[in-house]
Order: sequence, then structure tokens, then C-alpha cells
Amino acid sequence: MGNKLKAISKISVALALLGAAVPAVEAAPTAMAAKKATKKAKKSTKKVAKKSTKKAKKAKKTTKKKAVKKPAAKKPVKKVVKKAAAKKAAAKKAAAKKAAVDKADADKAAADKAAADKAAADKAAADKAAADKAAADKAAADKAAASSNSESATVDSSYSSETTNPTVDTPFAGKAVHTIYTGTNTYLYTTKELTTIAATPLQGDTSVIAYPDGITTALTGKNAGDLAIPVTYKGQNLYFKGTFEGLTSNGLYPDGYYYALTDTTFYGVVKPTDPSVKLDAPFLNGSTWFYFFDGGSTIYSYQNNVWTSNTFLNAQ
Repeated sequence: MGNKLKAISKISVALALLGAAVPAVEAAPTAMAAKKATKKAKKSTKKVAKKSTKKAKKAKKTTKKKAVKKPAAKKPVKKVVKKAAAKKAAAKKAAAKKAAVDKADADKAAADKAAADKAAADKAAADKAAADKAAADKAAADKAAASSNSESATVDSSYSSETTNPTVDTPFAGKAVHTIYTGTNTYLYTTKELTTIAATPLQGDTSVIAYPDGITTALTGKNAGDLAIPVTYKGQNLYFKGTFEGLTSNGLYPDGYYYALTDTTFYGVVKPTDPSVKLDAPFLNGSTWFYFFDGGSTIYSYQNNVWTSNTFLNAQ
């Protein structure tokens, strides 16, 4: 009996316990949900925090990258340098183009000047030829006029050969005169009769020593009637055939000699600027002065108080 009571007691206690446990079972889902929600909230918070941390790190990294990449601001400097280089290249190209144009202009100016100089030289040479002819014509006229009077006959007789004037037997013993021969190349002779041609010809614009006191007239041969002018040329005593009276009329100009053919044409063995030159009137524009020296000649042209010149040297 006692055991029965114990059993009933146990059953009662079990039932009581079972009855008390029912509300706990019902309440269990709420607690679990809360726990789950709390866990979820924590997880979400943790996730958000993690995400925020990640974002912050990314932002920090981006900021750092930006800070590191900041030197990229140099790009404008590079652009400026590139622009300056382009500008310099363009300036260099423009300068080269201008230099080429300037060179072309200079070349054209030089060519024009050379052409003008050649034209002037050609004109001067033509003027010289014309003036030489005029001088020869004048000398011929002078000789013709001189031979028509008795005075000329007297002068001519003084230049007779030594057969008519036995006292003149040393043609080279008289006064020696330094001259420049201004004519063209010609022959010299070994005898006063002008019959034998010397081996050495006389070149134009050359130094010659003349002896006017020893001048004679050839009486025989093809040059009879011409003057035999004693000269020393290149160390040899020879004879120059003179067509006209005197030295200058035959192109033998003594030192310091000059003359005016016209108002604008002059000849001499002195330069137009030499202090010894004295004229009755000033030089006129377009004047030409033919200057002869040992080895060549120079043609001077006058314009507005300025002399320009062209020199011609003997062929060697």
C-alpha cells in the first residue's frame, strides 16, 4: 500500500510537472526567436561594421592612391614644354625660310651687280677703243698740219739719219725718259733703219726707257720716212717705230703725263685723284679716266664726286 501511494505520488508529481511545463514549451518559441533576432541583429551589425570598415579602408586606400598620384599634376607642365618645343620648332622653320629668302635676294643682288659690273667693263673697254681711235686720228691730223709748214720741215731735218747728220752716232747717249707704252703690242727693231725685227716684241701697258735726243728717220726700206725712236726694253737697246712726232703721240707717256681728249675723257699715267692733276673745270658726271701703269690699265668712271674703277692686267 505504501508502494502504491508512492507510485501515485510520483504520477501526481509527474503530472504536475507536466502541466507546469506546457507554458514553458509555449513560451520557448518566443525566446528562441528573440535570440535568433538578436543573433541576426548582431550578425547584421557586425556585417555593417565590417562593410563600413572595408569602405573606410577602401576610402583610405583611394585617398592614399590619390595622394600618391598627385604628381600627375605635372601633366600641364609636360604640355607646356611640348607646346614650347613646338613653338621653337615653328620659329626655327620660319627663320630658315626667311634665311632662304634672304639668300635668294642676296644671290639675285650679287648677280645683278656682276651683270652691271660686266656691262660697265664692256662699256669702258668700248670707250677705250673709241678714244684710242680718236687719239690716233687726232695725232694723224696734227702730223698732217705740222708737215704743211716750214717749221715742221726744220724739225724733221733735225731728226735725219746719221748719214745727213754725222754728229748723231750714239742714239742712246742722250737724255733717258721713263715712259709707259700705252698702245697695243708691236714690233721693235734692231737697227735705226727699222729693217730687222727684234726677237722681243713690245707689250702694251709696259715700262720703256726712251731717248728723245736720239730720234732719227729711217731713209730706206719699207719703213722709210718713219721715226726710229731709241728705247731700252727689258735690258735691250732697240728701236721703236714712230708714226707721229714726239713721244706721247706714239703712245709713250712720260711719268706724270695726262691730257684731256674731251670734257669727259682723259688719259694719263697718273690717277684722277693724284694731287698733281690740275684741271680748268671740275669733273663732269659720266667722265672717264684711262690710267696706264707698268703691267696693266685701270678705267675710272666718275659719278657724283665718286670714282669707281675696273682694272685690266696684262696677260703673263
